[in-house]
Amino acid sequence: MSRKYISTAIVGDAHASDILGVAVTKPFTITCSSDGYLKFWENASSDRKLAFDQFVDSLGLHHVTAFEDTVNSKHVLVVATVSFSGKCYLYSYDTTLTALTNLPDQLTNSKISYWACQLTKDPNGERNMLAVTTVTGRTEVFGLSFDEIPQLSYRGTAFANDTSFATCVDGNVIQGGLAVGHQNGCVYVYDLEYLKLIYSFDSFGLKSNVASSSLSTVRCVQFSPDGSLIAVARDSGPYGTVTLYDVKFGETVGSLTMPTHSAAVGIGSYAHNSWCLSVSFNDDGTLIASGGLDNKIRIWNVETKESEAVLIISRTDVADVDKMNEIDKASCVSLGFIDKGVNLAEGRNDGLVVVGFDRAVRWYREAGGI
Repeated sequence: MSRKYISTAIVGDAHASDILGVAVTKPFTITCSSDGYLKFWENASSDRKLAFDQFVDSLGLHHVTAFEDTVNSKHVLVVATVSFSGKCYLYSYDTTLTALTNLPDQLTNSKISYWACQLTKDPNGERNMLAVTTVTGRTEVFGLSFDEIPQLSYRGTAFANDTSFATCVDGNVIQGGLAVGHQNGCVYVYDLEYLKLIYSFDSFGLKSNVASSSLSTVRCVQFSPDGSLIAVARDSGPYGTVTLYDVKFGETVGSLTMPTHSAAVGIGSYAHNSWCLSVSFNDDGTLIASGGLDNKIRIWNVETKESEAVLIISRTDVADVDKMNEIDKASCVSLGFIDKGVNLAEGRNDGLVVVGFDRAVRWYREAGGI
């Protein structure tokens, strides 16, 4: 089945430097950049106007994650971001002041150097958590509770005796799992309650004569909404792969691949012609979006594992392209599905947001009935 996606809004020159992360909530699309700013873009606005921004760290930001819920009849929005200084910053959004409030700085004062972060919501409100990876292969897990302000409580550290750089993390409370990807290509799945190792998924990508731990770097891991699958984006030499794993049985379900006639690929298969840096499930888990440095966004059917749409990102689709320079490449660094109905004026189909090195934020939606 073929799908069509149309552009709904583009903000060029959205940041002063590369946009390296994006998180989607109902009111906002939140972006982080190596310019050190968090920016909040209004989802309900047709032109996605900037609601407000927050300067965080002069060394720049590379990961952002958001938690959204209703607690005691009050809307709660918590945002975590990590800077190139290795600090993790936590903020709470105050709807009455339309501003961010700094939360306890236990992660910014830590001597540990953090990298990736992920806030995970428990539908029952009992096991909300923040997971942050370190450059030494460990993942620290904190409980997130709410009194007058959100509070963190240290729960433990997940570690599989692998000191390779922990590049990405995701959690799913429904299945009680925590997935961590590493620079050496390994993905470890832990029990969320006891932080004990359950499964490990090794990389079987392309090999090289050159000794390197980064030929199969894991770029992104994400659980499906029901927690039954994990999607893993890995390098395979110069290519990008996406593999699906079954969480219950710890087995490979399959790979998302495009047909190729390239002799360089050998018996391998890939999803992108260059590294795939981000994957995202839609809200019902039937589709996966993957984005790579080949300037392409692919929409995959989870059941058939076939590509149903391809979006080509181009610098020329930005109005203020004259402000760009030669290093502003229109590639995808991070993307995320937007739940159906977030912007009712644009219909009830799936939406998608894409950010990258050209400092633009691009929004799309699936074409079809309104």
